[in-house]
Amino acid sequence: MPTLVLIALIAVLAVHYVLAVATIYILLKDKLIVGQSAKASMIVWNIVILFIPIIGPLSYLVYRRFAKKK
Repeated sequence: MPTLVLIALIAVLAVHYVLAVATIYILLKDKLIVGQSAKASMIVWNIVILFIPIIGPLSYLVYRRFAKKK
């Protein structure tokens, strides 16, 4: 059962990453004069979404490294 959950999680994250990268690409290509702040905030949000799954494991690895030194 945990294997199926892991496969589903990997599939969801893969689709999520592709959609976020595609959205950033489309937003950078669009020439919107009205609503530039909305466009910029959408780009920032998609970049944050890309890094959230990386921040969790990375923070644990950094914590573990420093905890082992003590």
